[in-house]
Amino acid sequence: MTAFGVQGSSPLVDGPPEPGHYVRIAQAAEAAGFDSLWASDHIAFHHPLLDVTVALATFAAVTERIRIGAGVLLLPLRPPALVAREFASLDYVSGGRAILGVGVGGEVRADFEAVGVPIRERGARTDESMRALRKLFPRQTPAPVQSGGPPLWVGGRSDAAIRRAVRFGDGWFPLWVSPERYAEGLAQVGPGRTAALVLPALVGGTTEEARLYLSRRYATEFSAHAIERYCLVGSPSQCAERVGEYVAAGAEHVVFHPAVEPSRLEEQIELLAEVAYAAAR
Repeated sequence: MTAFGVQGSSPLVDGPPEPGHYVRIAQAAEAAGFDSLWASDHIAFHHPLLDVTVALATFAAVTERIRIGAGVLLLPLRPPALVAREFASLDYVSGGRAILGVGVGGEVRADFEAVGVPIRERGARTDESMRALRKLFPRQTPAPVQSGGPPLWVGGRSDAAIRRAVRFGDGWFPLWVSPERYAEGLAQVGPGRTAALVLPALVGGTTEEARLYLSRRYATEFSAHAIERYCLVGSPSQCAERVGEYVAAGAEHVVFHPAVEPSRLEEQIELLAEVAYAAAR
C-alpha cells in the first residue's frame, strides 16, 4: 500500500510565520493521517528557512506516530560525524521515526560558499559521508532506535543520483520527475529500496498560480509545461488521478510539497489528505 507524506517546513517566500505555526502543522499532518512529515534544508538560501534539525525535532516533540524526514539534507555541507550525532539523537527521541533524505545540492552556490566547501567536491563528499554514516550510526550514544540508524533516501533524478541510491542508499527520492522518467529510474534502482518521490502540489489551484509561486520560491522561471509535467495542480480528483500515474509507475511513498505560504498550509494538508485517500482506493 502506498504511503503519503507532506512537507511541513519549506523556504518562506513572504517571511517567517509565528513560531507556533510548526507545532500546528505537525499536529494537523498527523491528524490528517499522513505517514510522514518533512523539512527542507539550505544553509544560505534566498528565502528564510527554519533549520532542518530544529524543524524535525519540533515535529517529533508534538507527534506520536508520523515519521519525520529531512527532505533532503545537503550532505556535503556538513561533517558526517555531526550528521550522525544529530540524526541518531532525532531517531532516539522520536522513537525510531526518522528518515534521512540526502542530496548533493549545487543549485544554490551560496550554500557551499557559506561553509567553505568547494562545490565541485559535492558528489565525492556525499558518497564518503554516506559510507561514514553507516559506520557512525551504531556508535552513537544514545543509540538510534532503528537498527543501523535512520534509512538513507537519496534525492535527485540524475543518473549519478540513481547510482548513489543503488550503491549507498535505502531508497530513491527524486523531485521534478515525470511518471515515465520515474519508472525508468526505478528500473535502474532495482528492488530492495524504498521507491519514494516528492511532488510539488497545489490542490484547488491553477497551473499559472503554481508556476508563479514556485518561480518565486526557487528564484527560477518555470514554464507552464514544467508545472504540468512535474506537479499536481487542479481539483482533488484531478490530482488523485495524477498521483495514480506515479503509483502505477512504482511509487511506494509519495511526499507532497505544497506550493503555498504558511497561512494556507493547513488548508492544503486537508485537501492533500483527500487526494491521498482517493489515490489509495
